[in-house]
Amino acid sequence: MIKIWGTSFSLIGDLIMSLPQLVYFKKKYKKTYINFVLHKKISYCAPLFFNHPDIDKILISGEWSSFNSNDYRIASKCDVITTKLDHNNKQILNRQHEDKNWYNHRSCIEETALMSGITDLNETLTTNEKIPYLYKWFDCGFEDEQKKAVYTYDKIESKRNKILNKSLAIWPFAGYGRSKNRNPSEEWWSRLVSKLIDNSINVYHFGYFKEPKLSKNIKYYHNLTDLDFFNQIKISLGSKLALGTDSGSMWVLSAYNHPMIILGINWYDNHTDNLKATIPPIKNGECIFNKNNFLNLSVDEIYEKILSYGVKKENLIEKIFKF
Repeated sequence: MIKIWGTSFSLIGDLIMSLPQLVYFKKKYKKTYINFVLHKKISYCAPLFFNHPDIDKILISGEWSSFNSNDYRIASKCDVITTKLDHNNKQILNRQHEDKNWYNHRSCIEETALMSGITDLNETLTTNEKIPYLYKWFDCGFEDEQKKAVYTYDKIESKRNKILNKSLAIWPFAGYGRSKNRNPSEEWWSRLVSKLIDNSINVYHFGYFKEPKLSKNIKYYHNLTDLDFFNQIKISLGSKLALGTDSGSMWVLSAYNHPMIILGINWYDNHTDNLKATIPPIKNGECIFNKNNFLNLSVDEIYEKILSYGVKKENLIEKIFKF
């Protein structure tokens, strides 16, 4: 039995990028026991990985954004560790990029594997095996409070999902709203939302709770950024389409194979080649790649693209009996 401690623990997007490493270890070793490790600061995303067939145990670090002596004790007893250990000081060291301009040569998935000490990912895994996937063990969409002793009844589905499943989910801002060059501007998003709601299309806004509101319309614009991350993902997966940037949230939705459009840009310094390095593999959608800080991105073009994925306006009956 080969015990493994990994894979990439600090950011949600990095966790998703590292999922193909689980397949790699399963192919490399006949019998494995994989400890999938998360920093405490992102422990709220742990439910995403429940029931994943390649994960044996989910471990939460003893410190907020680092590891304590108990974490070191567990890691030091494993055969494969996807970072370095300082045995003298009994510490788990941070993962490092050896090449600062890695994005010109490798994808996020390849770079994350290299940081784990894996040099033959492309030779070991097929194209499909290099695509991260998550197992959908939960019901998607809104959840209404159920009757007491609900185990004796069939689940009552939320009426809100009838509107949600033909609507648009947006994750407009990357990096908890702090990465201005990774997404279109607040003004651009407001214009897109305005065009959508003017045409009776429901828009559900997800993301960090400090993100700016994009409309004052409460009939068609629904700001749900105050919900916890897992519930935001569940509701997003009940939508017809998700629109966002190359954020960790869109990496999650991509791993669930949800229909999506990603607005991509080469936002890293000196990123001149391999321009889609930060874009997740998209099997059910597309990336619309931009340059020049999204200045040439057309609201009308994106609006028409959204409609082409089946996002629809409310009909008269839905307007009358909404919720």
